[in-house]
Amino acid sequence: MITHLSEPLLLALELVVFAIAAALHGLTGLGLPMIGTIALAMLYPLPKAIALMAFPSLLLNLIVLTTNNHQSLAFEARYYAKKYGLLALTSLIGSVIGVKLLLFVPAGYVYLLMAAVTLYFVINGYLSQKGVIQALHIPTSTLSMIGFGLAAGIIGGATNAMSPILMMYLFSKTDDKHEIVKASNVCYFLSKIVQLALLKEQVLAFGRLEIITLVAICTASVIFLMVGIWLRSKVSNDKFRLAIFAILLLLAIKVGWSGVRYFIQ
Repeated sequence: MITHLSEPLLLALELVVFAIAAALHGLTGLGLPMIGTIALAMLYPLPKAIALMAFPSLLLNLIVLTTNNHQSLAFEARYYAKKYGLLALTSLIGSVIGVKLLLFVPAGYVYLLMAAVTLYFVINGYLSQKGVIQALHIPTSTLSMIGFGLAAGIIGGATNAMSPILMMYLFSKTDDKHEIVKASNVCYFLSKIVQLALLKEQVLAFGRLEIITLVAICTASVIFLMVGIWLRSKVSNDKFRLAIFAILLLLAIKVGWSGVRYFIQ
C-alpha cells in the first residue's frame, strides 16, 4: 500500500480515478467496483477497500437502475425480476461465499483465476467481433444462468470483479446494451448489500480519513456517472462492446499482476 504521499494528494488521485471509473460505469455498466477497489487497495487492506467501495457502488447502481428507462420503473422492475431474477439470486448466494473466501483464502489465488478468465473472455470476444474466430457461445438455459450467477457472485464477493463472468452470460443473452447495463447492475447491487453486511467490522472501524475519502469519491462518482449515462445513448453496440473489452483487458492485467506480486513478495 502507498503511504508516503500526503493525504490531500492521495485524495486528489483517488478522485481522478473515480471520476474516470464512474463515467465508464455509466457508459458500459461496469468499471467502478473493479477500478475503484484497485485504487483503494493502494491505501487500505483489501477487506477495508471493498467495504469502502460498497457505498459508492450501491449509490451508482441505484442511479443506473432508475435512470434512462424506456418504460415505467415498476414495469422495468417486473421485467428484470422475471428475466434475470434467478441470475441475481444466485449471484447473491455466490457473494456470501465470496466474502467468506475474502476473509479466509489467500487473495493471490483469486486474483490469478480472475485474470485468466477475464483475458480469455476479452481475447475471444474481440477476435470474434472482428470475424477472426467464431464467437464464444454460452448456453442461456436455467442451469447456465445458475452457474454463471454463482460464479459471478463468488468472484465478485471476493474481489469486486464480478463483471467478466456476468458479461459472458449477458452478451450471449441479449444485444441490447441498456438491458446488459441494467441486468448487471441488479447483480452488483445485491452483491454490495452482502458485502456491507458481512464486512460490518471494517465499516464500523472507519476513521476520519475513510469518511472524508468516502464522501469525496461518492460525490465525484455520481457527477461523472451522469456523464457516462448521457454518452451511452450516443455509442453504437460495436463500440459499446469494444469499450467493455478495453476496460476488462486493463483490469485483467492489473488483477493478474496483483496475483503475481502476492506470491513473489
